[in-house]
Amino acid sequence: MRVTVAAWIGSANAGDELIFAALRRKLLARGTHVTAISTRPTVSPDDDVARVSHASLYAMTRAVRSSDALIFGGGGVLQDQTSPFNLPYHLSRMALAAAVGTPRAVIGIGAGPLHTALGREQVRLALRGPVAISARDQRSVDLLRTIGVGNVRLAADLALSLPVPQVAAEDTICACLRPWRAARGRLPVGMRPRADATAEDMVARLARGLDEAAGRLGLPVRLVAMQPGFDDLLHERVADRMVAPATLLSPPTEDVIAVIAASRVVVAMRYHAAIAAVLAGRPATLIGYDPKLADLADAMGPAAKLLAWSSGDLDRLGAATAHVTDHAGGLPAVLGGLRERERVNDSVLDDVLATAQARA
Repeated sequence: MRVTVAAWIGSANAGDELIFAALRRKLLARGTHVTAISTRPTVSPDDDVARVSHASLYAMTRAVRSSDALIFGGGGVLQDQTSPFNLPYHLSRMALAAAVGTPRAVIGIGAGPLHTALGREQVRLALRGPVAISARDQRSVDLLRTIGVGNVRLAADLALSLPVPQVAAEDTICACLRPWRAARGRLPVGMRPRADATAEDMVARLARGLDEAAGRLGLPVRLVAMQPGFDDLLHERVADRMVAPATLLSPPTEDVIAVIAASRVVVAMRYHAAIAAVLAGRPATLIGYDPKLADLADAMGPAAKLLAWSSGDLDRLGAATAHVTDHAGGLPAVLGGLRERERVNDSVLDDVLATAQARA
């Protein structure tokens, strides 16, 4: 059986690549031939996935037409925060599959923010026809149902199905930050200049918070970039303002979970840094620049502290990080519960493959 996957694949963002790695494992375990619509279609000959360019309508049409099913997701692609072009870009693949009659499933998706009525209507129309839909958190489920999308099942992020890292904790604090400003983006992500727009006072607060955490715990800090060439721009600014020892790392995607796991505690702006903390059983302070971190913080219970992206909350970063280190004991049960939820993605996948098989 042939399956095409449409998401944000091939970028430097480790979170999106971890999602695809998890979905690829599920598909290959079911004996499918996988084609990915990718921003980086040229890969090594030993890759087990065929890749077509996201910029070629002809290549995408041929892949979707020749496939038995289209898998849309996972990840936070159903949003209009990064740019007004984000939804048309991603949802065009769903429209293409509908036009050629290829069965569709939406798996492990994150929805929101959807700031505009146009954005909400685009999502509602695009998600009318899939065989099944799973969303990775309750907020996404609620949002999709509110705008009129039915048949949505609560699941969890696909990356939670990845193997638990067999890495011992080292005496260090891992921080995965990302440049951020609250204003809605106008240009597509790929067209933006490589610059860190994070406000200077917020950079200073991040540095002071990490210094305080390092002082309270007696540990050095590792600043781990999950999107090299982007996160490290902020990491350099933060490290320059810190007094505590700070090391900057930009590991390859295949190593990033292990690098995060090799710490006592995690400070995460990046959603998948928090996922890595859960997989490894490490407590975490989550900096909630985006609502998607709130659901994960709720699930982690006392092993996580959610701080808002505000000056007042960032001033509590050091104390919060020191506090959560005493509450890691419940994380194996948290992971078990989230993995049980994540298996809903398998049922959605099996449903669409069964539909495709019946049509063959």
